[in-house]
Amino acid sequence: MKRLLICLVALAALAAPSAALANGVVLKVQRGTHLVAMTRAGSTGVALVHTSAAARLHVGQRVAVTARTLRNGTLAASSLRVVGRAHRVRFRGFVLSKSPGRAVLSAGGAVITVNTPPPVAGPAPGSAVVVTATVGEDDDLDAEHVTTVSADAPGGAIEGKLTLGTGKITVVSEHMALVLNVPVGFDLSTFANGDEVLARFTQGSDGTLTLTSLSRDDDAQGDDDNNDDGDGGDHHGGGDDHHGGGDDGD
Repeated sequence: MKRLLICLVALAALAAPSAALANGVVLKVQRGTHLVAMTRAGSTGVALVHTSAAARLHVGQRVAVTARTLRNGTLAASSLRVVGRAHRVRFRGFVLSKSPGRAVLSAGGAVITVNTPPPVAGPAPGSAVVVTATVGEDDDLDAEHVTTVSADAPGGAIEGKLTLGTGKITVVSEHMALVLNVPVGFDLSTFANGDEVLARFTQGSDGTLTLTSLSRDDDAQGDDDNNDDGDGGDHHGGGDDHHGGGDDGD
């Protein structure tokens, strides 16, 4: 009987949804949709995290997250703690648009605006880049270095509200509406106007953006009712990061 109980416990553990630990620095907070974009520690990748703690978070905070991975690759947090603060971040993105002193990037599905003060050269739209930026006031990111990197299939992702069209869709995120061509045969029958979605796309040689995958982004609600984030402040007594100047590098 004891052996049977042990086997049943083991099987239950295998069947339970797996939880992953993630650490990183907050790059953007979308309070209205309870989404946070954060760097992934040890890489230049960016993750989108669903968390009810979004309203209390700020760019530059270091966070430790326990989360499950959803089908579309985003994370649903079951707990989130602020563990420090970084003054510098490093991340990879796809340049959506450029204007004097500013670049708008897609990074992990989030639309992130980066200031590009002289002498930083603003990257060309359609470029895959790695950005090193300092965290300024009012959650601003000020680029120190922008490096163009090669990409086998240039493209990115955007999270936002869906509008269906003929042969095209529009995804509206904060401060950005992106129009994507829909390939012939792509099934949109299960989607409706106003759905919260995560759309992935590639860029053609002529600069057009084409949808490659589309998924609803609404299946993470209620995951982290028990966030251990206190008052959203730093739990190390000073709010400053003491690991090499707060650089979240490779």
